[in-house]
Amino acid sequence: MIRNNLGGAGPDAGEEGILFGAVAPGTDLLVSATSSYTPNMLNPSGGVLRNGVHRKFGVINLASGSSVDLTFTLKDSATGADKVNPNFVVTFFDGDHGMSHESRESMGITGFNNYIVDDDSDLEVSSATIDDVSLAAGLGVATFTSTLRGAKEDNPQSPLALSNLQKKRSVTVYFEDTASFQVTLTESGYVNPQGRNIFFAGASNLICSDEARCTSYQCPDGFRLRQDAEFTVCATKPCTTNDSDTCCTLE
Repeated sequence: MIRNNLGGAGPDAGEEGILFGAVAPGTDLLVSATSSYTPNMLNPSGGVLRNGVHRKFGVINLASGSSVDLTFTLKDSATGADKVNPNFVVTFFDGDHGMSHESRESMGITGFNNYIVDDDSDLEVSSATIDDVSLAAGLGVATFTSTLRGAKEDNPQSPLALSNLQKKRSVTVYFEDTASFQVTLTESGYVNPQGRNIFFAGASNLICSDEARCTSYQCPDGFRLRQDAEFTVCATKPCTTNDSDTCCTLE
């Protein structure tokens, strides 16, 4: 993360927006708010401090009972100019809601050429403009809304190592010949004020092969899995003896 100032809410000063560096060779990503932005302001260690990069995800924190309009724009790392990319994907993860049955989390996305959800997706797709002509022109519009409760325990740990449940709550969106697209994030119907974290990244195993985690590896005699094995990804799938130092530690 190069700059963290979404909606001018800080904690960094300067130009508005979150600027992510090196999302692709020679390419940065600017996420800008085009409407008022309200992070969670009840938790002094949360809110805008959650914005940025967590593991392999971009994160945006949003207060419950609010929404924000965002523009995602690819930028040339050297010049800062908008950078049209012939094709790319962005995945949004963890579309679930809180303990209140009335609570909902939604992601309205505009300007895509196609999208993919799991065959047994938990996300409701609505307000859609997804006819062939609109998609070919990069004018796809759809809102993806949570239908089931979630918890921190089922949050994704790696974009390419999603569980079946995590796949059901994710959507991968495909773009052609553009530098930018628009997203509206909405958190509604929560009983208690709280903050919600929206996770996003590039490719995911909705469309690419799964990664192998260290928990799938059998350590040699005298060694045991490291404490963070469930979050650590092997260099290849399946894990091999080359991953021993990464996955294992002495008993």
